[in-house]
Amino acid sequence: MPAFVEYSIDKTMPPESQEQTSIHGLRGLINRTAYKTALLSSLVAALFVAPAAPARASEMSDINKLMRAGQYAEALNKTDAILAKHPRDAQLRFTKGLILAEQNRSAEAIAVFTKLTEDFPDLPEPYNNLAVLYASEGQYDKARASLDMAMRTNPTYATALENLGDVYAKLASQAYDKALQIDPANNVPQPKLTLLRSLNGNASGGTVPRLASAAAGQAAQRDAKAKADAAAAEQQERTRALAAEKATQQAAADKAAAEKAAIAKASADKAAADKAAADKAAADKTAQEKAAADRAASDKAAADKARAEKAAADKAAAEQKQKELLAQKEKDKAEKLEKDKAARAEKEKEKQKAQAEKLAAAEKAAADKAAQAKAAAEKAKADKAAQAKADAASDQDKNAVLASLNSWARDWSEKDVRGYLAHYASDFETPKGASRKEWAEERRARIEDKGHISVKVSNAQISIKGNIATVRYRQIYNSNRLTVDSRKTLVFVKQGNRWLIKQERSGG
Repeated sequence: MPAFVEYSIDKTMPPESQEQTSIHGLRGLINRTAYKTALLSSLVAALFVAPAAPARASEMSDINKLMRAGQYAEALNKTDAILAKHPRDAQLRFTKGLILAEQNRSAEAIAVFTKLTEDFPDLPEPYNNLAVLYASEGQYDKARASLDMAMRTNPTYATALENLGDVYAKLASQAYDKALQIDPANNVPQPKLTLLRSLNGNASGGTVPRLASAAAGQAAQRDAKAKADAAAAEQQERTRALAAEKATQQAAADKAAAEKAAIAKASADKAAADKAAADKAAADKTAQEKAAADRAASDKAAADKARAEKAAADKAAAEQKQKELLAQKEKDKAEKLEKDKAARAEKEKEKQKAQAEKLAAAEKAAADKAAQAKAAAEKAKADKAAQAKADAASDQDKNAVLASLNSWARDWSEKDVRGYLAHYASDFETPKGASRKEWAEERRARIEDKGHISVKVSNAQISIKGNIATVRYRQIYNSNRLTVDSRKTLVFVKQGNRWLIKQERSGG
């Protein structure tokens, strides 16, 4: 990977900002202390370098000035504008992550640093800053994992080692709190993690603290572990002291409760003895009264039982007679309904036969008309042959549409639900947005519920455009419950060789 250049701190900065080029991430992200603006001035030079394609120094200088002035929105806009030209520039992407962190947009900052670790896995700084942001949200396991990755890129990175020690101390504190159920209000020291402000990579030199050798790195790791062990020991001692104090308080409370219980028991024993004597006398009296009441109740129960048995017998006889009357009534009603049904069926059969004959005549007339139109077209001049053929085809389609309309009305009148539903296209626009299945079941129920149905169509006006035919006609609907004379419109669609209903509308 390309080397990264590190820059020294601006000597014009306040003394507290000259100590390091980073802030304590967790405390800085949570408390936002007053010196935050001064610390950002250390980025005058540190944010100018990118590992892939260096940005112009003047543009980076403008970004740095905006950040020092606390104008993070403007700084972010300018950074995004440069990134549009240099999307692989690691330094600019690192700067964007810092700006988002300063704006309390932790989730977006985490996304930026995470993508940096994917594109530049050998850089320790993005891992470190991810750990700081995770710790600010209490996600210490993720913080530890990020710091472990930073240490893999550079085992002697002092800042990551120090942060890792703080995270281990916090994890140890949480473990003891959970195991011993310490009061959550207990003042447990918070970790003080460092958020890196410059992207320097693993190159030597610069201002980022590093250990001189692998042996020094191991010593730093031991220091971090010792720090965590000390924090855990201090927490354990605090827990023991708190437990001892609670045990002393509990012993005093137990003693006072025992003395109070002894006094109460003596008083209760005397009261119990007095009450036992009174209860025995009352029990003897109650037993005598109960014996007398039981004898009276027994006599009354025998009389009540005799009355109840007689009433039950009378009720059973009355119910049996009522059932017989109801059964005869139902039988008479069923016979009458059967006769009425047979009469209606015969009448309906005759009506359907007449309608069929009328329809056949209409179909024959339509066929004759089509034949005449075809004969006339054949006699037309050669230059009008194409138009004549189109007219004949149109007439055939109209006749087919009319035949489909009449067939639909006939199946409806005959209560042939299966044939009736077969006249509807697969993409029929059901009313009120109902499903095809719901609509079909509703139509079946309404048709089969009628004793008889008669549907007559007349004055049909058909217009065809391509595979779509619109039919406006007069419909006379008659059933044993309703008679309606109205204008209706059906839209047919040609599917294969059939014209099927796609849409139904009231009115012409």
